[in-house]
Amino acid sequence: MAFPTPEALLAPWLPACRPIPPGCCRRWRRGLAGAAGVIAFHHSWIGAGLLLAGLAAAGLAAAQRMLTLGLLALPFGFALADASAALAAMFAMFALTVLTVLERGHVSVVTWLAAGVFLVACLFPDRFSLLSYLVGITAFVVAGQGAAKRSR
Repeated sequence: MAFPTPEALLAPWLPACRPIPPGCCRRWRRGLAGAAGVIAFHHSWIGAGLLLAGLAAAGLAAAQRMLTLGLLALPFGFALADASAALAAMFAMFALTVLTVLERGHVSVVTWLAAGVFLVACLFPDRFSLLSYLVGITAFVVAGQGAAKRSR
């Protein structure tokens, strides 16, 4: 039995926006990378603000590469802050990498869902491992469905 992909379920609610030229939000996109560093120094609330600014800038400028690279850095910041979360961070990083490679760099709804989950993890850093495993499982399921769809 084939399950519908999150893109198919959430597509009716996604607004069709015109992307803003990439030069407009160049400075704010650095918030994604800065959030990982701030989280590593145990300032997750500041990291949440930087992450939110970086996500807004990446969404407005349609900066797909910056979004995926920034999301791969966030679990690393959590792993540096708390060594007990390293395995969960590695799982999420591997799952997002597999999703990015199989989707050929296309930013899907799952990528934005992962960004939202990492934002919640910034607000509740003690729940990072659980949220990270949920992101990883979702990314692997979507990547597997995409690979199965292409092989038919």
